[in-house]
Amino acid sequence: MGLNVVFIVASIFTFIFIILKIRKNGLNIDDSIIWILWAIILLIISIFPILPTIISEKLGFMSTSNFIFSIFIFFLYILLFIQSIQISKLKDKQKELIQKLSLREYNDRKQKD
Repeated sequence: MGLNVVFIVASIFTFIFIILKIRKNGLNIDDSIIWILWAIILLIISIFPILPTIISEKLGFMSTSNFIFSIFIFFLYILLFIQSIQISKLKDKQKELIQKLSLREYNDRKQKD
């Protein structure tokens, strides 16, 4: 029961923190969706602790803790994938900006000569 209270408080604080970061433009709404979903899932698991047990039994896990760890690993895997996509896009933008800047500097030098 004590652990459920900790999870409920943690999920509420996570949700509030995400909302505050969105309001202060510190976090993009697209990026925050997964965190909001995670806070809601954590809240549901905390309020209904029998739910992970039932799901883990249906999916054939040996114990509920293995199921919970699998959910955490899956969540982290999704975050890693999303961040990899964002890093790839940023690298492409950086490459494009460097090329544009180089062309601009080349043209400026050419005009001075």
